[in-house]
Amino acid sequence: MGKVDYSQIKKIRRLLCILFMIEIFFISGITWECAFAKTNGSDDIVLAVCAAGPTHDWTADVMRYAQEELERVEKDNGWKTIFCYSDDIYEQSQMVVDLVKEGVDCLVLFPMDGASLKTAAISVKQAHIPLVIFDREIPEFAPTATVKGDNWGIGEKTAEYFNNYFYSGTTVLELMGDTSTVPFQRTDGYDSTIRPAFKKIQIGYTEWKRDTSRKLFQDWVQEQEQSTLDEVGAIFTHDDEIALGVLDVLDKYKEEGIRESLFPNLQVISGSSSSQKMYRRIRTEDRYNLFSMTYNSDMIKEAVRTGEQILKGENFDEMKIYPTIYVTKDNVEDYIIEGYSEYNPVTESTE
Repeated sequence: MGKVDYSQIKKIRRLLCILFMIEIFFISGITWECAFAKTNGSDDIVLAVCAAGPTHDWTADVMRYAQEELERVEKDNGWKTIFCYSDDIYEQSQMVVDLVKEGVDCLVLFPMDGASLKTAAISVKQAHIPLVIFDREIPEFAPTATVKGDNWGIGEKTAEYFNNYFYSGTTVLELMGDTSTVPFQRTDGYDSTIRPAFKKIQIGYTEWKRDTSRKLFQDWVQEQEQSTLDEVGAIFTHDDEIALGVLDVLDKYKEEGIRESLFPNLQVISGSSSSQKMYRRIRTEDRYNLFSMTYNSDMIKEAVRTGEQILKGENFDEMKIYPTIYVTKDNVEDYIIEGYSEYNPVTESTE
């Protein structure tokens, strides 16, 4: 449990700003009255969220839930909020730098890639701005707080499922998301749990996109000998969008009358990340055993609430990990939302 004395942080930031303006005063001759006015303005508190863009349904839902929670924060506290997002690493990094320059009081960051955002995150810390990292961690960096799903658990529980399903083992194809911390945690959880009787073939990175997954999987299949395809019993994907891309290819092969001959022993396909499209496919699927490991995208609200607690000087969890759950044909009806509108990305940043 952590607690930050926000009043002291704000005093430190104000002092640093004053010292900086004094330096400018001596260098450029700006009058002290003008310099002090720049640091003695409104005390309005600003809570900002900077998110990865809506590359797929899960991230689109994160954006939607983040904005809902920011609206609540504004209503309950009378604070200002900022929401911005990008699907470009360099642009997101610049957004973080700009938010630091604007003097936001707390930042919730959902990085596209933690390693690539590390320098920007360091600039937040150096400015004494509380930083809450959401979902994708930054290597060798300690933020004020972290809110994430159990990505190790997704890999671990997927392996447990395969262990129980395939008594004698099988060959598993793996399609990863990207090069952020999330996929490697899922892979590590899987590798630490799967029995030695299993063989894994890592196909490549999909950037979490259905179209990319479809092409990656189809190209891989076309390059293989039939003897390799005969060995495949399961496919481990890092997201429901990836799993759906794989199923698109298999559906095409079915239309062409070659699905069973290409993958005669394929039985199980796994996904993750709570896609309603995947849930509907699980409900109707009659050929493969499909399941999805998930944690809900609305956990971004907890990240925003953590930022709120920090700004109020309240106790907060420095690390919050949401557990994963199995969604199978047996319980999928509990997770299907009828009439749900998927992939509804926000079209512009709001302030």
